[in-house]
Amino acid sequence: MYSVYKLITTPTPFYMPKRIVFEVSGALKLHNELQLVGVEKGSKIFLVLDPALKGLEHVIKTVKGLEENGYVVDTYTDVEYEPSIECLRRAVEYIRKDDFKAVIGIGGGSTLDIAKVSAAAKDNPGRDVEEFIGMDKIPKRLTPVIALPTTAGTASEVSRYTVFTRGVGKVGINGYNVLPDIAVVDPVFTYTLPPKITAGTGLDALSHAVEGMISLDASPMSDALGFLSIELVFKYLRRAYYKGSDTEARYFMSLAATSAGAPLNIGRAILGHSISQTFGPQFKVHHGTACGMVLPYIMEFYLTAVPEKLAAMAKAAGIDTTKLKVREAAEEAVKAAWKLLEDLDIPLSLRDIGVSKAELETLAERSVKEWPRPNSPIELTKERVLKVIEAMYEGRLMKIKN
Repeated sequence: MYSVYKLITTPTPFYMPKRIVFEVSGALKLHNELQLVGVEKGSKIFLVLDPALKGLEHVIKTVKGLEENGYVVDTYTDVEYEPSIECLRRAVEYIRKDDFKAVIGIGGGSTLDIAKVSAAAKDNPGRDVEEFIGMDKIPKRLTPVIALPTTAGTASEVSRYTVFTRGVGKVGINGYNVLPDIAVVDPVFTYTLPPKITAGTGLDALSHAVEGMISLDASPMSDALGFLSIELVFKYLRRAYYKGSDTEARYFMSLAATSAGAPLNIGRAILGHSISQTFGPQFKVHHGTACGMVLPYIMEFYLTAVPEKLAAMAKAAGIDTTKLKVREAAEEAVKAAWKLLEDLDIPLSLRDIGVSKAELETLAERSVKEWPRPNSPIELTKERVLKVIEAMYEGRLMKIKN
């Protein structure tokens, strides 16, 4: 393993839920989790559910298990794909009308983000949700939150971040008080994911690991889980994509996604998410797919800044790097990401999704202005980011041969 660690002289808090349950069919025991956080039987539960999942057998059994164990479940399904601030505001208005003792979210990142912020907003009455935009703008949260992901990628179940659309861009309501108390990761929920969502969410997990590890805020503890996530994604994502019934692949992709929450929480995202959260909403590209599209380009961009880290990622991805120099191994990591996108039928250029050349400069400007990343090991300027976006437009790396 190439040396990737450094002396850390600044505080590095490790943000994760109080409890993470990773278990096949673990969702059927949700009543135990409610009791752990002090929610008594007979209490009313605000269940935020992805409407597309309402008729699934595993969801029906999960809700039935709660009700049979004495809980009153109010199921809320007004959830949008990549939800808007208006969608969030409706959920907050609903939860503030009743005396809910806990919030449970079952769904992808959109659903879990609504659940997390709804609970926090309930405990801060009289304030509009837009007042919470930013980092740690929510004063308190007392209502327990339990998050159950139904995709393997967003890591919202263990994340202190949320994302909502506003206009053509995205905003975040982030911080300690949106972090769930308990994450229940039940791979069964992912068994029926279609190939496109499997690919997009899996690449989202990979981007969390890679970006969080490249970040200046990365720590050895978050890196450890990042390396695990990279190893699992490269080993199992193709299998889950080509054969959705592969339960072993589904199990380990769920583990990869949750593990990638550590580098996301601690290291935080860098240029990849800045670019993807700019063009993704505007051109209606799934968030994880957009992150995946950017990944090899930003890995090449950071190659000279963190070659040892990228070289170590190559080894985690299953590449034999024993005879390679650091720079050579780092380049192999970039090529491995590119090949993964090809195998998953992900667009490799901005032209493929309808971006015109005239829009590139605006995208670069917005990426830097709307999503500055002080944790980036290379200072992000419009000129530097434009070069990355121009390479994406052409569908070719800047220096490494595709």
